[in-house]
Amino acid sequence: MTANNNEPDNNMNQDNDTDTSFIDEQWQELAKDWQQQPTEKADIKKLLKETKRRTRKAKCLFWGNVVATIGLLFGAMYGTLIEDSWERSFLSYMWGSFVLSVVFCYYEYKIRQTAWQQINDSPENAVNNAIKGIESSLSYIRLTKWSCLPFGLLANFFVYETALNAEKPAMNGLITINILIVLMFAITHWFGLKRQKELKAMIAKTKNN
Repeated sequence: MTANNNEPDNNMNQDNDTDTSFIDEQWQELAKDWQQQPTEKADIKKLLKETKRRTRKAKCLFWGNVVATIGLLFGAMYGTLIEDSWERSFLSYMWGSFVLSVVFCYYEYKIRQTAWQQINDSPENAVNNAIKGIESSLSYIRLTKWSCLPFGLLANFFVYETALNAEKPAMNGLITINILIVLMFAITHWFGLKRQKELKAMIAKTKNN
């Protein structure tokens, strides 16, 4: 009687073991299929080409800012030493823009040079080079956003002084110049969000590789 009573229990245990083994096999198959799914890998040649392109673009932008700074210097010197008809507000704006531009170029050089020294043409470092380039771009974007404040104050001063000397209302000019400054800040901020998205995607690729 005792043996007969235990026989159903043994059958149930065997059924449970069979079900558990079947479930484990299913999980193993699902895990294997998931691991074999294609993941997005970094295209080394494409990364090298893109990094070089952005590096050339950054260098052109830097030297463009340097040339603009030199132009401001020559303009300010010309207005101060040669041209007597320029108003004091305009000369103040020229000299102020030159000083701010020098400071901007100095920090831009520090940002760019740090990244450029670390970037090389080695395919093994393609992903790291791309990440460094994007980080450099983000630092430059932050610098540009911060520069909107001093350049904006200087531009507002120039517009106000010019309107005051011309005995005209300064409101329209101030509204226009501040709209332009806000627009520049918004565009720069948009580029920053775009670069942050690219940085996250690039970091994800390093985990997949």
